[in-house]
Amino acid sequence: MVLRKKNIIITIIAILTFFSMQAQNDWHLKREQSGIKIYMRTNAHSSFNEIKVEMTIQSKLSSLVALLLDVPNHAQWVYNVKSSYIIKKIADNELFYYELIDSPFPASDRDLTVHLKITQDSQTRTTNISAIDIPNYIPQKKNIVRVPVSNESWKVTPVNNTLRIEYYLEIDPGGSVPAWLINSFAEKGPYESFKHLQAQVNIPKYKNAVVSFIKN
Repeated sequence: MVLRKKNIIITIIAILTFFSMQAQNDWHLKREQSGIKIYMRTNAHSSFNEIKVEMTIQSKLSSLVALLLDVPNHAQWVYNVKSSYIIKKIADNELFYYELIDSPFPASDRDLTVHLKITQDSQTRTTNISAIDIPNYIPQKKNIVRVPVSNESWKVTPVNNTLRIEYYLEIDPGGSVPAWLINSFAEKGPYESFKHLQAQVNIPKYKNAVVSFIKN
């Protein structure tokens, strides 16, 4: 009888632990504005929250991809980017690039080196984009904090004349800035970036772009 009660208690604890973990991993809507939804959830491997963005835009796939591949123009729409340039081009759909991030005083500026790769399913035309930080790809620069973790992924699905975007970000900005402070305004950067993306993608050089490996 004692053993049976003990097994029941252990089972109940396991069930409660499972549902507690599930609750912690649920996405929570933090901001919804201008057709942009920003979600956050706790990260099991880091003290910095994970971020998800959902939005739909009026655009062609080739226009969005052309915008992403135009690395020197990232400062015009990616939040707090001061400058960026291509380090190495592997193929039309793959490259490495550098990005310098303007951090508010008194924090030091950040930088990161990113491996960008874009692929498309030939049947569904769904396009997947990965932008993965490679911290040691080039030497670190003086007085600039190298971002140790930045994993971005996009799933872009064409629906009639629109694109449904699902974006995911896992990041550790490095340095000594406390995680609670970063988490408290973590939705601002993605919101500002995607708000400006909506405007940039309709600039003629992107709107009329042709990308060899993308089928609209």
